[in-house]
Amino acid sequence: MALDPCVAAIVERLKERAAATPWVPFGVAPQEHYHRFSNGLSLCFTLDVLPAHRYWHLSIAGGPGGATPEEIEFWRRAFFDEEPTLTYPGLIPSGALRHFFWRIPCF
Repeated sequence: MALDPCVAAIVERLKERAAATPWVPFGVAPQEHYHRFSNGLSLCFTLDVLPAHRYWHLSIAGGPGGATPEEIEFWRRAFFDEEPTLTYPGLIPSGALRHFFWRIPCF
């Protein structure tokens, strides 16, 4: 998928930050892993380091009313065109948060 240059820049910056500063998932990720849009949409991308595996982790949170299914799918595919290894809704009552994980085969 060919990305708009602005979208590509956001994705590349978040991927670079995640690779440069892997994270042991506990609590809220550092602010350097976020990109927030003026409409309230927020992306968080990390390289999660767990005892047995590493995962690329994309969280998408919507603004008021939540992210649309189209927004969620667009941003998920902007990061990786393949299907995630795991996906699940976040713990926000409105359901406005989605998590996607892509397992890194070797490390």
